[in-house]
Amino acid sequence: MAPVGESAYFPPLDRCFSGEHQLLSWETTYVGLSRLNNGPPDRSLRQHLTDAHTLALLTHLFAPFPASTPQTKSSFETKTSPANVTPAAHGQYDIKQIQEDTLWLSKEVSIDEVSALRIVVLEWQTRPAMQLLRGFSDEESTTIQDVIGGSSFQASLLAPKSSFAAGPGTLQERSTSRFSDTDRRQFRILETYLSERRYILKVCEYLVYYALRPAIPEEGARLSSDPQDSSAEGSGWIAEMGKSILASWNLKGTAKGTGIHFLVDAVAAMQSRIDSLERGSGWYKNDGPREEVEEAWSSNQILEMIHVMQIMIDLLRGSPTLIRSDAVLAWFRFVSRYGFMDQFEFSQRDTYPLPFQSLVALVSIAVLNVPHALEELSHSSNLAVGASNSAGDTSYLLNPEAIIEVNDILVEAANACLRAASPAILGWGIILQTLRDHALVSKELRELRQSQRAADRYGAADSDIDGAEPSTARSAFTPSPQRRSSTSSDTSQPSGLLEDILDRIMDTSLDGDPVAYLAKSAIDGSHVFDVITSLSIDFCTPFGSDHRGEAGLKMRLILLDLLRATSEWLEYLPELVLATLAVLTGGEGYWVTLQRPLYTRFYEPATAFLNDELLMQKFFQTALARFPYEPLPFLQLCRALASREGHDAEALSRIGEILSRIGSFTQRLPAGFDAYELVQEEEDANYIMLNSNLGLFQHLGDSRSKSAIFSDRNPLALTSYDGPLDDFPLPKGTKGRVLSEKKPLIVMWQHEYSGLTYIGKLLQFALIGHELLGYPKGFLVSKAIVTEIIGLLTCLLTSACQTNQPLSIDHDAARTILEGASDGLDRNQDVISVVFDIFERELQRPQQPPEDEVSTDLLSQCLQFTHALLFIMPGRVWAFLGRCGLLGVDGNESKLIAVVSSTEMVTGRYDFLLGCVRLFEALIEDAVAHSIARKIPSAAVTRFASSDVTGTGISDIATKKILLSLERTMIDVFESTPNWRFAFQEERLEINARICTAFRSVLCYCYEVDDTPDIAQKLMGNLAPSADCLVETFLSNSSSDLPIFPLLNVLIEAAATPKTTLSTRRLDCWAAQVIATVNLSTTLLQINKHLDQSPTRLEAQLFKAAPLLAKAYVSHESYKLPVVELFGALVESAATSETQPPSLLGHLGPGTARNFLEMLSVLDKPLGNDSLAIGIWRLLVAVVSNRQQWLAIFLLTGETPRDSLKNKEKVNVAASRRAKPLLNLAMDALADIQRLQPERALAMLEFVAHAANYWPWVMTDLQNHPNFLTAISEFIAQLKPNLTIGSSRRPQKDYDRIQTASFVADILAMNIHHSYQMGDNSPAKTLLPSLGYFMQHAVTVPSYNASLHSNLRKNFESKFPGCTLSRFKRTTIRRSRYGRSYYYDLSIAGKMLAFDLAWVGRKGQGFAEEFARANIDLSILESQVNLFHSWKTLAIELSTPLALEAGFRKTMVSTVRHCLQSNAESNLPEAIFDRLAQSRADLAFTLLQRLIESKSINPEVKEILPTAWNTVRSHSTDFGLALAGDNTEYYRTLLKILFLALQAHAMGSSPDPSTPSISSSSETIQTVLEVLRVIVAHGFRSLTTNLHDEPLRASPADFSLLTAMLRTCCRVPGIDRHTSQILSHFADNNVARYASTLFSWSDQLTIDHDPIYGELSIIFLLELSCLPTLAEHLAVEGILTQLSSANLMNYFRHPRGSGPFSAPTRMYSVWARGILPLCLNLLAAVGAPMASEVAAFLNQFPNQLARASTAFDSKPPVTDATAGYITLSMTSEAQSLALIAAILDTFRAAGASAGVVASEIAELNWDRAQVREDVENWVQRRNMLRERIVASNEKEGQWARTKALGNGSGSETRLEEKVVGELGAVVMCLRGERGEGDMEAKGVWGR
Repeated sequence: MAPVGESAYFPPLDRCFSGEHQLLSWETTYVGLSRLNNGPPDRSLRQHLTDAHTLALLTHLFAPFPASTPQTKSSFETKTSPANVTPAAHGQYDIKQIQEDTLWLSKEVSIDEVSALRIVVLEWQTRPAMQLLRGFSDEESTTIQDVIGGSSFQASLLAPKSSFAAGPGTLQERSTSRFSDTDRRQFRILETYLSERRYILKVCEYLVYYALRPAIPEEGARLSSDPQDSSAEGSGWIAEMGKSILASWNLKGTAKGTGIHFLVDAVAAMQSRIDSLERGSGWYKNDGPREEVEEAWSSNQILEMIHVMQIMIDLLRGSPTLIRSDAVLAWFRFVSRYGFMDQFEFSQRDTYPLPFQSLVALVSIAVLNVPHALEELSHSSNLAVGASNSAGDTSYLLNPEAIIEVNDILVEAANACLRAASPAILGWGIILQTLRDHALVSKELRELRQSQRAADRYGAADSDIDGAEPSTARSAFTPSPQRRSSTSSDTSQPSGLLEDILDRIMDTSLDGDPVAYLAKSAIDGSHVFDVITSLSIDFCTPFGSDHRGEAGLKMRLILLDLLRATSEWLEYLPELVLATLAVLTGGEGYWVTLQRPLYTRFYEPATAFLNDELLMQKFFQTALARFPYEPLPFLQLCRALASREGHDAEALSRIGEILSRIGSFTQRLPAGFDAYELVQEEEDANYIMLNSNLGLFQHLGDSRSKSAIFSDRNPLALTSYDGPLDDFPLPKGTKGRVLSEKKPLIVMWQHEYSGLTYIGKLLQFALIGHELLGYPKGFLVSKAIVTEIIGLLTCLLTSACQTNQPLSIDHDAARTILEGASDGLDRNQDVISVVFDIFERELQRPQQPPEDEVSTDLLSQCLQFTHALLFIMPGRVWAFLGRCGLLGVDGNESKLIAVVSSTEMVTGRYDFLLGCVRLFEALIEDAVAHSIARKIPSAAVTRFASSDVTGTGISDIATKKILLSLERTMIDVFESTPNWRFAFQEERLEINARICTAFRSVLCYCYEVDDTPDIAQKLMGNLAPSADCLVETFLSNSSSDLPIFPLLNVLIEAAATPKTTLSTRRLDCWAAQVIATVNLSTTLLQINKHLDQSPTRLEAQLFKAAPLLAKAYVSHESYKLPVVELFGALVESAATSETQPPSLLGHLGPGTARNFLEMLSVLDKPLGNDSLAIGIWRLLVAVVSNRQQWLAIFLLTGETPRDSLKNKEKVNVAASRRAKPLLNLAMDALADIQRLQPERALAMLEFVAHAANYWPWVMTDLQNHPNFLTAISEFIAQLKPNLTIGSSRRPQKDYDRIQTASFVADILAMNIHHSYQMGDNSPAKTLLPSLGYFMQHAVTVPSYNASLHSNLRKNFESKFPGCTLSRFKRTTIRRSRYGRSYYYDLSIAGKMLAFDLAWVGRKGQGFAEEFARANIDLSILESQVNLFHSWKTLAIELSTPLALEAGFRKTMVSTVRHCLQSNAESNLPEAIFDRLAQSRADLAFTLLQRLIESKSINPEVKEILPTAWNTVRSHSTDFGLALAGDNTEYYRTLLKILFLALQAHAMGSSPDPSTPSISSSSETIQTVLEVLRVIVAHGFRSLTTNLHDEPLRASPADFSLLTAMLRTCCRVPGIDRHTSQILSHFADNNVARYASTLFSWSDQLTIDHDPIYGELSIIFLLELSCLPTLAEHLAVEGILTQLSSANLMNYFRHPRGSGPFSAPTRMYSVWARGILPLCLNLLAAVGAPMASEVAAFLNQFPNQLARASTAFDSKPPVTDATAGYITLSMTSEAQSLALIAAILDTFRAAGASAGVVASEIAELNWDRAQVREDVENWVQRRNMLRERIVASNEKEGQWARTKALGNGSGSETRLEEKVVGELGAVVMCLRGERGEGDMEAKGVWGR
């Protein structure tokens, strides 16, 4: 065989050491193959197995690794040369050590260097896993002992309860040894080498099995109907691989038969391993043999031989012809040397003898191939001796020498009574008996024809022997009529081949017949039928779990073939029947057959039995003919066949048909019965006929026999001849054949009756047997018979249903069976009630001794009947459980506990308890499945009414009590099982697994669907008490660990999961228990987080048990995903605590954490399991985003905090790790994002996005990566638009593409933000060309199929009244994946609604498909919403650095318009659209605000106004109604957007009144006028009304917004030409009156004693007064008079007035910012007529004016701490008063020329001279002024921190600059130095 080359099997070393490629070990290859039917992709396996070198290894599987040659040595040196692998700079690997280990291994085990190199590299790659499994550190041991308990911990790890646990036969590391020691490393390398050898054989067996496996029609239909199924059968390349292996075996000089030459090699391989066992491994020659190495090597040799024999079984079973004689001889010579392995000595490990010796027995009988041998003999009787061939390539039956040698070997084995050889001896005896028959027939025919020719020759006319028949060969067997005999012509040839062989066989030294001796020895000496029984039950079933149990079935078929051949020669024997039953059942009970896939019945021995006429005739018909005289064999056969028979649900099964019409009735006649007569005497047929009716069931008047099987052990009578006849008689005239003439006679009556009715009657009379006469000795209706009857009914019902999915099909056949069994019962009874009564009576009996297994079996069968009935008539089951004593629902003692404690705990067998657990599971499923159906009333009143089908008569209270009672019992069992004794550990494992699964089901049903807070109100409300009980038990804060201990105990067992190539049911149960327990723990943590409860004891203990979880992760491939999910749930649940959560890194410990991280870094390699990879990335997301700081740093950097502290020498610890940090792995993979599987890419992007979000420094790593950011940017740039948006036919993967774009946008946004903070805008500019996809699709209306959802809702609620779609909505307990079951849980909905045909619908177009479509639509919708939010973040981040970029401004404008247009066009009612509209509005507002702030107004920005106004109008035009609705915040945001859009137009106006502005377009003016009318005028009125009526429906911000909008509208160029229209709008809405009224109310509408509405109203009035027309209107309305009468004005009448530091401070703002500017505007608009009113108005507040006069006093009173400080508002006040005083002086001086009386204009009571002096004083002393200036609000505070704008102003801050400017203006006014335009300039104060 060629050495390993450069291939996928062994790529270059640099890829292996870098982590880029994980070598696929043969163990992993086998695990991957065996799990293909669970869904993982097979791409990696296919690439690996189709490699040329892999195929070469499988072809030479017995010696896969060749010896060393110069070529292999050269290849090794080339692969390890510095040119191909660079020495590690940071010590990740030691290439020198790798080379040394390779050469050592090559020399030690004599294999080539390249193969040895691969094994050494494989060991290097698996070291982290081996270190995890090595043991516990002292710290970990202490922690786990605290959690579990020291004794339990040691018992679990040091003395595992499994023979497969790591023991002396493995090279498990000892805690006292250093892992890195040379000896330890070499041990691991040897163990890897041995493992590779074993698993090559296992993989080869797997491939060959499927190559020889015939196609199954039912399975093909299953696969074609499920496109997601990726099982091995569905993967055609698996079978093709196997066929190529078979072809390679045949290429090397083989004969015609399949794989014949291989069998010779296989025997030679086994011989070499036997020889080597005697010699020893020969390793460590120089140091001497090492015990642990030798034990591991010896075990490996035996396992390899076991796997070789498994391959031989596959080939022999799949061979269509007899194999060659050389192969037969090779095998029998081999086994004969060792006494068929009966005396073979094994090591102390007791696991291997049974499978090894059993396979020897099976291969021995399979080699003979008895069925084909008998077939070939029928065609070989005429062959002469000369036609024989002693060559090895002929059939062994055509080779006399081979036959003689095989015969001698088997005779010798028969002499020794070797049990392992007994099946082959029996088979050989049958072959020889057939050979003798054919030989004798051939001889007689030849002699007959020779006599005929002699007579003809001598002229004899008549021969005395004409027509003579050949004599029948006598044998030890009774020949069967069905035996074949040859009638072909013969010629005058020498004696035939068979005759010659027979003569040589008969020439023996044995006494008697040598042929009969073989069979006699096998049957009497070796007890072959016991051997067959043991093989079937003890080996085929427990060790035949390969290929989903098909391996065990096929091995039992070999035994069935032997029994079939035996039945032709043996009479009906009890031992033969028992062996047949064992082969049919394999010891599998009801529960095992129930869960087996239906298509596996193709391999069932029962199927072959039913289809074989001979077997049916010899066994079944014979047993039927003896029924009911011998009831058990017939009942057992029926039960065995019925439980494994499949058929249509509408018709009875074949067994059911036979039972429904039986043609004979065999019985022993009652003593003294003579009412019959002989008939057909002339035929001597021994027939009789009844002269009168004979009752089969008879009541007895004698009261002395009042006992039944349920009160004592007396037998039950079946018949009597005296007394009244019953309703089940044999009628007069019935004929029967006497089978035994010994009195009383045994008669087989020719009577047709229903066997179902009869066994139903038997059950009834068994129940009331105390009234019956004892039956004559012989037939006892014992508990065993009752048990078999109930078991048969159970199997018939199960077979009729075919599947345990409730309500999925019509159960007509099942009802037919029940009705048939009930036909003979009383009118008020049926067979169900009879079985239930038997069950209850047996439960209520005083407990029998534990050894009374019959009683326990009967209870178990009754449970199984109850379980089967639950799927047909659940109503009957619920009613029975509510009243029976099993659960003690009525308050009495639970008989379940009594039976388990008194019987099963003593015997260690828990069949009854396991039945209760299975019933508990089924009841949970039924409670869910019928939760809707039971609310639909039914009027049926028949015996098996439809109401029983759904259980509509069962109350929810009864259901809750039953389930709660069972659950509490199961909790007690779960807590107690660690301390129980189990005779079979499989029962413990299964009980724990199923209890955990049931608990999890209850929790998932109650919490995973329907957002209703009270789970009792959900559809699954009948499970609510059970769910509450589980939550209280497992999620309590109690210090008791009793409920938690079993969970943690299973985690210890998970870490000790045995690794073996022997597939056993125990290993399957072991894995199932671990997975179920881990999944339950995950669900409990998720529910605790959902309920927002405080941290629980479970959470704390799981943190402590984290090392166990890490070890479990690497213990078994199937544990990985559940463990990852549990870690994720643990981290997320702990993060909900208000305190700092426990550190997962701290509990793992540095060593375990480092190795666990190494294993996580491998991800799903090498198998390529996408689900696992996605689970790992989601775990990492949970870690980096849920306060696990240290572990997050470790994951992101590869360096623990402890490493950081030790890293004083600046050594890069992360670089010394084998794999890159997980962040780097994600970036490297995403750098080629186009090639990633979509869901995998999403998981990676989510991790990167969360890492960057929670750990800002991660962005530096992202930016430093050479390709990552470029790749994702290009991905977005190349992303094609979603052409299916809005279409009813959309690809299901649209959501993946959209969600990917969303995560990319998040990452890019964080990159832009980080770069901007660093002063780098280039990433933002570079990204601009790639934004097309976001611009087109991120803000568009989501593709929501409204008609689909509305029609679905309407139709569904119409079809199922009282049930809404929201009942099936998933909760946030568990993260759901996009797709067909994303939003509505399709699985649970299917369970609940399958009772109605509308669920599936015609041609699959029912509600199920509609649910799926809705889920897909909502998946796409959710991804589109996420995309928008991500684009929102990105756009906002881009708007900061790129606001001035012309290209991006267009993008911003486009985005704003798209947001507004989408909101205007979307009128969908769903709540999600309300939130989306709000987010779109927020984005539009932010971007528009940035555009306005940039003060670079393009025409495109101004075009936003119509869109904004249209969006506002589409929502609401009534401010009051909008604020009264649910979307007030959204409406306010729209108004803000409208305000900004108006600002874009107002910014075009010139601030200089002398400079004319370009007038706006007429459309813009009309829009502005509409805004003023609808929003400002009417809105202010509505707001004021709302504030008065419902204060909570208005806010100060609303008034501020309207005021700002009014101010902005008034500044739009050209609006001043439409003041009359504006006046009309405001007058129509009485705005002035509402504003003044608001001012007058403001003292009553304070917020925390702050009269904010006073300021808002006066500012609004001020803005109104900015327009002269409106100012005149205010003057006409007497606004000053209205204001002066307001209570708020009294603040200005206080003795010291109201200053900037007076409380409330807002009053000074009202005065300075409102009243004074308003007076100015009124004077400017109205002129002189307003002067006297203004003067009189202001003089009403002399104290306020007096305060203003002394405000700038440089020497204020010491008593006032605030005096002497100057604010900007004070300077504004002074300037306003100075202007007003100057204007009044002007009008007073003008007098009559101004149209006024000068004397009416009063002097302003304000000391201008004092103010002038004080102001001039401050202006001259700037330094002192600077010290006295203070900020009075936040805006002024910002100015105080801002440098002055004017370089020559002498001011240091912007605030100082403004104050100085205002003071300068005051001085100018007071000096009279004012220009013509001063008053006009001040007249637009409010703007």
